[in-house]
Amino acid sequence: MKEQFEEKEKDLLHTKKKEIIQKIVSLLRDQDSELYYSPTIEIAELVFQHINSSDFPQKELEIVGELTRDDIQILMSLNS
Repeated sequence: MKEQFEEKEKDLLHTKKKEIIQKIVSLLRDQDSELYYSPTIEIAELVFQHINSSDFPQKELEIVGELTRDDIQILMSLNS
């Protein structure tokens, strides 16, 4: 029972991370329509910079703050 709860909690956290990253990508795309044509690694870098900016919301930072550029790129690919 405890294992099922932990697995569901892990899945929920993973889903939240993907949602936050997708929200950032949408925001960046609104700022630059050419972003659609950029390689995923470049977009992941922009997302990473956005997360690590001083004005990023603390609540979301607690969820995605530990992600590396590679983590972000992987989560973006899972979002497709």
